[in-house]
Amino acid sequence: MQPENLSDEHLWRAIAQNTNAMTALIHRQLELATVNTITDRIRHAILRESNSEMIEKLARNYREYTAELRRR
Repeated sequence: MQPENLSDEHLWRAIAQNTNAMTALIHRQLELATVNTITDRIRHAILRESNSEMIEKLARNYREYTAELRRR
């Protein structure tokens, strides 16, 4: 749903949810940094890339939501 179609309350909730999700993904990224074997390194590299994409999406949504609140 487009940010302009959301109420202020929904925007604030979405910002909070994005913040929590991004924090969890960043913690997971840090955990993936500790690897022992080559197989783990390959698997963790794939997971880190996927997590990075999700973090970027959440960051983009966060910017859209905060911009809409500022606009109002």
